[in-house]
Amino acid sequence: MSRDNYRTIGAILGLAVGIGVMFLFGMSGIVAGAGFGAGGCVIGGIAGEQIFDRRGQR
Repeated sequence: MSRDNYRTIGAILGLAVGIGVMFLFGMSGIVAGAGFGAGGCVIGGIAGEQIFDRRGQR
């Protein structure tokens, strides 16, 4: 798998985790969903790239 695939999978998982955390905090709505979702996507994408780099695949 390529670096882009890891980034994409991480972003999708980050989105799900971000929305889950939003509901855990008892928040709802479009603005909160956008904030937590976008934050989760960014963090998940970065984590996916780091996992790719640590595995040493090129």
